[in-house]
Amino acid sequence: MKTSKIFSALGAAVILTALSGCSEEQSLPAGEGKIYVTARVNSDIVVVSRAEAEEDLAASTQIWISSAQGVVRKYNSMSELPPQGITLINGEYTVQAWAGKVAYASFTDRWFEGSETVEIGAGDRKSIEVVCHIANVCASVNYDPEVAQRLSDAVMTIGTRGGSLDFEGTDDTRRGYYMMPEGTTSLDWTLTATADGKQFTKTGTIENVEPAHEYRLNIVSNAEFDEIGGAWIQIEVDDTMIESEDNIIIAAPPSIIGSGFDLSKPVTGEAGSIGLRNIFVSSSCELTDVEIHGLPEIDDFDFVRATDEVIAELAELGFTSELTDHEQGAQIMKVTFGEKFLNSLENREEPYVFEIFAQDINGKQATANFTLKISEAPIYTTPSDPEKDATYNSVTFHGDVSKDGIETVGFEYRVKDSDDDWTYTSGQAQSRAAWAKGDTYFQTIEFPDANMREVEYRATCGSIENPTEFKAEIMTIRTKPTPQLPNSDMEQWSNSGTKNCVIPAPSANDAFWDCGNHGSITMGKNVTDKTTEKRHNGTYAAKLQSEFVGLGSIGKLAAGNICVGKYLKTDGTDGVFGFGRAFDFDGLRPTALRLWMHYTPVAVTHTGSGATLSKGDMDMGHIFVALFDETDPDTADGVAPFIVRTKAKNAKYFDKKASWIMAYGEKILTEATAGNDMVELTIPIDYKAGAESRIPRYITIVCTASKEGDYYTGGSGSTLYVDDFQLLY
Repeated sequence: MKTSKIFSALGAAVILTALSGCSEEQSLPAGEGKIYVTARVNSDIVVVSRAEAEEDLAASTQIWISSAQGVVRKYNSMSELPPQGITLINGEYTVQAWAGKVAYASFTDRWFEGSETVEIGAGDRKSIEVVCHIANVCASVNYDPEVAQRLSDAVMTIGTRGGSLDFEGTDDTRRGYYMMPEGTTSLDWTLTATADGKQFTKTGTIENVEPAHEYRLNIVSNAEFDEIGGAWIQIEVDDTMIESEDNIIIAAPPSIIGSGFDLSKPVTGEAGSIGLRNIFVSSSCELTDVEIHGLPEIDDFDFVRATDEVIAELAELGFTSELTDHEQGAQIMKVTFGEKFLNSLENREEPYVFEIFAQDINGKQATANFTLKISEAPIYTTPSDPEKDATYNSVTFHGDVSKDGIETVGFEYRVKDSDDDWTYTSGQAQSRAAWAKGDTYFQTIEFPDANMREVEYRATCGSIENPTEFKAEIMTIRTKPTPQLPNSDMEQWSNSGTKNCVIPAPSANDAFWDCGNHGSITMGKNVTDKTTEKRHNGTYAAKLQSEFVGLGSIGKLAAGNICVGKYLKTDGTDGVFGFGRAFDFDGLRPTALRLWMHYTPVAVTHTGSGATLSKGDMDMGHIFVALFDETDPDTADGVAPFIVRTKAKNAKYFDKKASWIMAYGEKILTEATAGNDMVELTIPIDYKAGAESRIPRYITIVCTASKEGDYYTGGSGSTLYVDDFQLLY
């Protein structure tokens, strides 16, 4: 942001005057101190875009402050850290920081951790920098040139039960990052390649791996063997501590807050009655800009860069600033909008909006608006805070009183863009005979269900007989969106592994949904894929088409399907699928699943053992949702809440009556959808007796074009399109 000149007199001198105890911020209660927290990530790679890296890390960084009694402060991002400092009572504290992205296996997502201990005394102001080091176990692959020359189609797969990565070819030098599932201390590896025209496989395990260590698998020639296949190869593992290549400082941007008033809400009143207002600009490091924009008949100016002459002229107009330095470079500037200026503003219909812009020496920026509504109106509608004043099924309205003697205040409200009439509700505050200038009031309105809605509201006032005699301006607030599943709109698709296996997810390491393509692709077919043929909204829907996969008469029917869960492995020609994912319902209980679908079945062409359908019967589709707050004790091993196995000797199928399922809903599709368009389908979710008050922790949704696909039974060509899944509450 560029700063224009005030009276053509702004100079380059920087005013950094240290002030004494006149700032409201300076005093601390007895027995308390403050800390200013920043974090530094010791990256193992040189970051190309530092600004982007800082922004991503700042958004993901969590800060916890603990005493001997436990955690006393939690911050979910650096933006939540108050730059004016964190006030703590005297004592010793541990400051922990975590940054990055958690993934069981990834070539890009990394996780960093660090902690520092600090002693806080009375009146202390200390800056704490927490250094975060990489916490992943890392792995890479290196081929000796002689080996690389003899190999083709080489794929080294390294991973844990949580996830794996494929290092493709002999020139793949990427570093893989792993988060170890609980109780896991080893990395498994499998090398598949072709040598001398013959494919071979070698496997092994790296035991007792440690975070911040890189395990490099060196594929070298074994001088004792010169056989066809892989016997002439040996794999040696180098264990190396990871060293920092780059340091990324993570600090919160400057903070701009009102002193004694909420800067996010307008200051209201009549002309000549506003009085002075102080605004604090706080930063964990040196401030380079504090600009004021939008003042009537006054050019924009910068308090930090202004010359002494300009500072004097600003004071004459009613603007002053005080800059206070703290330990470790932290600064706080108090900006005063004086009575001389604010009381000179005239009544007018549109609000006055003054912008305060701040920037620190690291280039971090912050902007806030100081809004004034100056008129003869007796009340004002105050903007609601979407974070504080909205829940899934309620909204809270706010109003300000700007004149004495008003008998009654309240609100009118209605759902926006509806045919509803305005509904009146009284305002809440302290009980009184009459309202006075400066009073504020509120009211919370609850709705019968958790559903996204935008509500219009306006403050009203008047007499007991006519409480809506005066109506203030209309404002809106939206109820909080309910928790919804990732990629529920089926817009994100990618490939997994080396055989073009299509999955309904942005990447294999960030998958909430999965499908059976991992099995069918071994025969060159994706039975589930994105499509533009039919869709409800957006670009894509999911197309699930059952097909026979195999050679000649040898093979099986693969049912087109998607599932909230994870395809774990192919056991011979049979699949092992983990049903369910952990999901944060935020204390809510879904009552139904809504989606858009279109189904076209064909007659059953293939059957398998255990099926109830016979060849020639019409195929059936199936969509079901299950909720549970515990996992199946027989099959869950930390990878998935429930594991389905289709191999005959150890088969285990999903049972909707299982004790660990607390709620279930399904739709069996027994006929073709009329017409060519997608249709809306709502599936009620029924809670079992005794589970009516329990909150689910896991969810699975399964959609298949052939209901008995687990038994390899269905019609080759049965097709189910699904799109836009939504949980209703």
